[in-house]
Amino acid sequence: MRMRRRKNLTARMERAADFLLTAPVQPGGGLLIVELGCGMGRFACETAAARPGAFVVGVERVADAVIAGMERARREGLENLRFLLADVSDLPEFFAPGDINELYIHFCDPWPHWKQAPRRLTARNFLQIYRPLLAPDGFLRFKTDNAPLFAFTQKELAAEGWTVTHCDPDSPPEPAATGYELKFRAQGVPIHALTANK
Repeated sequence: MRMRRRKNLTARMERAADFLLTAPVQPGGGLLIVELGCGMGRFACETAAARPGAFVVGVERVADAVIAGMERARREGLENLRFLLADVSDLPEFFAPGDINELYIHFCDPWPHWKQAPRRLTARNFLQIYRPLLAPDGFLRFKTDNAPLFAFTQKELAAEGWTVTHCDPDSPPEPAATGYELKFRAQGVPIHALTANK
């Protein structure tokens, strides 16, 4: 589904520009949490508010989506949160090897046709990008409502030598949630979740 164009997007982006990441991250020794495909930033904002000692980065390539998160971060004064308007393939330009402690992928596009598999954010070509950026004790947390994508992700992780430390085909709610998760839970849709490290 195509997102409608936000009104006055350029002006809104300029007003919230302090929350837009434009240079490589300098974590400064603290915990670095990254959410890929953060959409409107609900999870990123809730995580930053709940964990003020961590630095949170929400990565999204659609400005019309991420502006909502930027404006919320500005309203709530979430100084430990920034948004990165970029493709996932650009991550090495902004994060150094071993910098990311926690990497979250929530409800990404399943790209259902087999020819589209390399576009899935848990495909091995992307896992190869994430791996060097994770800290030695870092982890990847993945959630989806799509059972075939969940099965695909487990196979890709195994093929790339990742270790799945937790796997739940019907996971319970957690403190921070995306808008998609809230919608699916309200409909009674099972949320598949796993945690893996490299």
